[in-house]
Amino acid sequence: MSFKENEIVLYQNGDSFEVGKIKRLCDDGAFVWYHSGDTAAKTPYENLHKLKNAVYLADAKLGKHSYARKNSEE
Repeated sequence: MSFKENEIVLYQNGDSFEVGKIKRLCDDGAFVWYHSGDTAAKTPYENLHKLKNAVYLADAKLGKHSYARKNSEE
């Protein structure tokens, strides 16, 4: 399964799930934003899932300065 930078994904950790946004791809995983800060967590690809309806999460406040970008658009 191939992923792209800035793609919205679902992270599965056991029975827990989180929505994230891919910051950077690596050979063995991706750095993913799970909040609006600059820090991204290295996440193994086997724990990431594609979302068929990710387009509806395009305005999610994930990643560096996402809150500032959203406010500047208003």
